Amino acid sequence: MFKRTIFTCSVLLALAFSGCSSLKNTDSSKATVISAADFGLIPDDGIDDTRALQSALSVCRNHHRATLKFEKGQYDFHPEFGKDIYFFISNNDEGLKRTIFSLNECRNLTIEGTDSSFMFHGCVNPFIVNNSEDITFKDFSIDFSRTFHSEGIILENNEEGMDVEILPDFPFTVHRGTLLFTGHAKPEEKLTTVSKGEIYGSSHMLEFDTKKRETAYMARDFYFKPITGYPARPLGGRKVRILVPGLKGTPGNTMVFGPNHRNYPGFVLSDSSDIRFSNVTIHHAGGMGIIGQRTRNITVDSCKVTPSGKRMLSTTADATHFVNCTGFITLNNNLFENQKDDATNIHGIYVQVVEKSTGNKILVALKHAQQFGFDFLKPDMKVELVRGKSMITYATATVKSVNRINKQLTEVTFQKALPDSIQVGDALAEIRDYPDVTISNNIIRKNRARGMLLNCRGKTIVENNTFHSPGAAILFEGDSFFWFEQGGVTDCVIRNNTFDNCLFGVWGKAVIDVKAGIREDRENSRYNHNVLIENNTFRVYDEGTLLNAYCVDGLTWRNNKVEKTNAYPARDKKFKRFEINYCDNVSIDDRTE
Repeated sequence: MFKRTIFTCSVLLALAFSGCSSLKNTDSSKATVISAADFGLIPDDGIDDTRALQSALSVCRNHHRATLKFEKGQYDFHPEFGKDIYFFISNNDEGLKRTIFSLNECRNLTIEGTDSSFMFHGCVNPFIVNNSEDITFKDFSIDFSRTFHSEGIILENNEEGMDVEILPDFPFTVHRGTLLFTGHAKPEEKLTTVSKGEIYGSSHMLEFDTKKRETAYMARDFYFKPITGYPARPLGGRKVRILVPGLKGTPGNTMVFGPNHRNYPGFVLSDSSDIRFSNVTIHHAGGMGIIGQRTRNITVDSCKVTPSGKRMLSTTADATHFVNCTGFITLNNNLFENQKDDATNIHGIYVQVVEKSTGNKILVALKHAQQFGFDFLKPDMKVELVRGKSMITYATATVKSVNRINKQLTEVTFQKALPDSIQVGDALAEIRDYPDVTISNNIIRKNRARGMLLNCRGKTIVENNTFHSPGAAILFEGDSFFWFEQGGVTDCVIRNNTFDNCLFGVWGKAVIDVKAGIREDRENSRYNHNVLIENNTFRVYDEGTLLNAYCVDGLTWRNNKVEKTNAYPARDKKFKRFEINYCDNVSIDDRTE
């Protein structure tokens, strides 16, 4: 049922004269406050607010500076009146995005929720911000009525596989021997290529500790080739036997069935500037919570990524993620918990040389499927040339012109001839205004995988945070053979943090893991530089590795404290506290290597 948009007289005048005359502020430095209620966005009525929202946003665009203000309550957004945008989103999945808040070429806009809840229904993208500047989101939460993951309680293991009881919030059916997760509507009896029933495909499982509400101790991912569902047999009620021999878990724990896509991230920020989040809660998204690409100046302050109700999982990928961004990135006073991947990852993108011509022309390719369509090469841009296996930057060049052949291939012509030593398999990345990164006073806990991936060459400060991650709390990476993520910090300070019983899972070698995808010439390659780790507290449950450093030049470890706990069973394997390989100028208190 669609909501009939109701306009007051003031709003009709606003539409007629490109502004709400009754609300208009003559001082252009102050925002015009536009009431969402004037457009028929009434909280808690359970009716689709999407069409009314589009009208409200149209009026906001006609003001020099506007605040769209919602009365407190719940607002519901369905797909029928969403905007269709074909979008390439780095580290998520490309596609036709049915978008609710489509903020394209917007300026000086604040979305103020007054502690409201924005509830999204079906397969929609909540927010896409594109080619916009000075956008603020404040005082609201986002959630989905049906999450893109599903959950069930493990009952028992057997020779055929595992028995689970699917929890009530996650609709499902067993159709012709296949466990399929569905939308809230009853699925069609006969599924065809043109079926209208919603199928929430899954191809990944991970066990969570139901009592601790975190990944189970030393749990491993179960991955399946891209599928829609799992071979299964119904056992009555909501009980199902998953017919995967060798699938095991602890009875009473929760099995989380992850989606087979990253199609529906919460907030997409692309080619924009000056984006701020304040007191925004992301309960769920079908991908990353906040993904910023080619965007300048991003602040996330006093926000939360956390599940709603009794759900075990919040977002189905990283809480935040930033690619080829500039200016500054600030993450302060936030809670990032129970997301299905890291709290943040800040990096650039490599393209690979796949063909070289004589002189100044080469053919490059985006190699990872979740980077296809990520255009960043432009005339007059300066790039670095990097050896594919050693990650050594051996030259720089300036782009003259680009010819984009398709979403993967680009022909690049440079202003001058390239070095004769350039090889197929080498990588290129933009030399840009790397952002200064400040990450302070955050809590990162109970998620899958790592805490934070720090791969930015700007000044990076990580201080006064608490990490409780099953893998490495902090990981430095970068590679040109799988993710093709440009990293290599140049000035990073990690101080006054608490690392609380990390490494209770399988996603890391050390609490702080400083490495890179260097596969040859290790004696000469130094990818990360100038890392200071001081005045931190490491609470550990066994003699695990605190620091792993690989191909680093310049690392100081000083005045850090270690406290012993009994939070988890100690592992049988013996570990070194410090693993230092192929490094220069490393100082660990009084020890220098």
